[in-house]
Amino acid sequence: MNIVEKIEKGAEDVVFVYTICGDIEQARSMGYSAIGEKLAISMDYWVIHSVYPWQGIIREVDQYMLMFSTQKSLSEELMKHVQAGHSYKVPMIVRCNTDMSNVPYSLWMDDTLKSEKKLITEIEAHEKHDINSLNKLK
Repeated sequence: MNIVEKIEKGAEDVVFVYTICGDIEQARSMGYSAIGEKLAISMDYWVIHSVYPWQGIIREVDQYMLMFSTQKSLSEELMKHVQAGHSYKVPMIVRCNTDMSNVPYSLWMDDTLKSEKKLITEIEAHEKHDINSLNKLK
């Protein structure tokens, strides 16, 4: 795919997949798993305060909202991945399309998700003393 095709494709290719989970460990685990499998380029999470009915009782609890950034072509697989690893009996998992994203972000996402290179964590980079990878973080 040439650069013009990538730019045209990228204009509407970025989508967000949202879900909610009950604790920070599951939120982080879902993020690392999806990114490691190259189903998402990033995952943001934050605490939310939720009010909802469950089994006839209105509940008010703190939960974590997760927002994955991915490509439209990967979103269905990402949603299945999240569903499979989710602890909730009936998790909320939705995809939100975008109208446009900035070109450099779209190109970086495309190149990273299609790369054959295995992604490693910062801890793994430190353990391997991978100076080049650590310098790229700055």
